[in-house]
Amino acid sequence: MTNNNIITAPDLLRNYFMSEKVKTLRPNEVLVHQGDESHSAFFLDEGEIIVYAETSYGETILATHRAPRLIGEIGALAGLPRTASMRASGDVVLFEIARERLLELGLKYPNILLSAVQQLGRQLGGVNEALALYSNALSALETRTFDNSILADLDNPSPSLAAFSEAFKRFANQISVKRRQDDDMAAAALIQQSFLPKIDALNLFGDRLQVAGAIRPTREVGGDFYDIFSISGDRVAIVIGDVCGKGTPASLFTAIVVTLIRTICREHPDPATAISRVNKALCADNESMMFATVFYGVLNISTRVLEYVNCGHVSPVILSQQETPRRLTPTAIPLAIDDGVMIKAGSTIMMEGDTLILITDGVTESMNVAQQEYGESRFSNLLNEINRLSPKDMMASIFDDVDAFSEGAEQSDDIGCLVVRFD
Repeated sequence: MTNNNIITAPDLLRNYFMSEKVKTLRPNEVLVHQGDESHSAFFLDEGEIIVYAETSYGETILATHRAPRLIGEIGALAGLPRTASMRASGDVVLFEIARERLLELGLKYPNILLSAVQQLGRQLGGVNEALALYSNALSALETRTFDNSILADLDNPSPSLAAFSEAFKRFANQISVKRRQDDDMAAAALIQQSFLPKIDALNLFGDRLQVAGAIRPTREVGGDFYDIFSISGDRVAIVIGDVCGKGTPASLFTAIVVTLIRTICREHPDPATAISRVNKALCADNESMMFATVFYGVLNISTRVLEYVNCGHVSPVILSQQETPRRLTPTAIPLAIDDGVMIKAGSTIMMEGDTLILITDGVTESMNVAQQEYGESRFSNLLNEINRLSPKDMMASIFDDVDAFSEGAEQSDDIGCLVVRFD
């Protein structure tokens, strides 16, 4: 036996370690865990060992070691924690070599120490190569210039990069899927925004009505909407609603609801009759079982009478300079649930200077970091504070107060608000 052939002669290594502790592993049985202390190395006598990194995103396979060979010697010699986990690919037989015995062998055969240094160099080279590929590929994904040359490198990697390549391709595929989802959400957002009234429409009624409205969607598109349009003469339709669900289905159903309300309600002056027809149309062929809460009111500017139906929506509030706030409570169940439901209307008088405030449940059901709900009580207290503000400032105050309460907690639902002041 010479100094030069101890590393390249597995039989000699096997003979040397025959007296060491023998270990057998079954398929997928773990030999060491990433982060474990390195007390020993192993001579792999039979089978294959898979080396993998454990990350918060799952496992990443780094290498596959086949018998016969020495493994785990770098950590054992350096006394460092395990930098990766190892498990058996199939049935495995190996010998465990304590650090003291490994050092003894290294002093007797210095090529073992040289081999460990060479192995470390190869691993560092592989990591550097992988980092370079990752860096270029990530940059290409970010700028959407992921081209065939990068795919070729991933499809035909060097042996040291094979595991990295597979992991990155999975990662790139997830990014592509997420991008398609984001594109769908962007399309749904456009659909949702296109059915909101334009700023010019809010100012259509001159100095007789002051109007402010906004929908602040979540990261995923939801189904909140509002609308205001002239019916005939001095009659103005005021609408706010919330479609169940999120994403593209909700935005498409929102488009249907808004279109039906705009079309049918212009043909039928009575709010109860109009919304009953909208409900029947929504119930027809509603296989998805979606529904919508809707408040629909018709304000006659000349007579100051507000006729309304409230189909399961958050009760709007009328603020007055002379009276206590009035709530317009529900008069029917949400739309698209029962085509035979009796929809009743209510009515009230709006005096000059009265303000109608309409919100969606994203306001009152907003949560803070302690998982507490904003609630009706806080909303009522806020209304007392902002009673004398302009509609635009009222709306801004509502959004600001929800943000202050949420303390940075992620918005879980769309937030909608429409403020109409009768001057």
